[in-house]
Amino acid sequence: MVRFNTMTKKIKASSRKRGFTLIEIIFSVTLLSIVAMGTAQYMVFSRWDIDRGIRRQLAWINMASRMEKAIDYGYETLEDSLPETNKLVSINNLNAYRTTVVTGIDDSTDGYAPTDTEIPDYYMIEISISWFTTGNVSDSITAYISEEMSWDY
Repeated sequence: MVRFNTMTKKIKASSRKRGFTLIEIIFSVTLLSIVAMGTAQYMVFSRWDIDRGIRRQLAWINMASRMEKAIDYGYETLEDSLPETNKLVSINNLNAYRTTVVTGIDDSTDGYAPTDTEIPDYYMIEISISWFTTGNVSDSITAYISEEMSWDY
């Protein structure tokens, strides 16, 4: 009988040293899930930020190209040939909406008034591109042109 009691004490003592308790397992799983969620969130945000940067670069390239067309039209035909509203454009298989607004501005204090009240002294050209995706990235560029002074960005 003494021998049996000694063996059971040894088994109980060794079983305590070999395993993990339920509390230790729950704590480990909780800690691991917090670290995994933080890593996953960082990866998703990084991908979203890269996508936003790509779309912004493509928008600026397209707006610069549109501004070059405005220069080609010339001052006289600019107001009639350039404006557009929410035109669907496809850039590298990505869809965006481009709006071009041409506003004629007459400056009556420039010394030319009242003889030039019907002709704008200069045009303000604003080109904007909007991507309707995650983050709704949109950019715009504005330029001014006058017949006397040419272009100014």
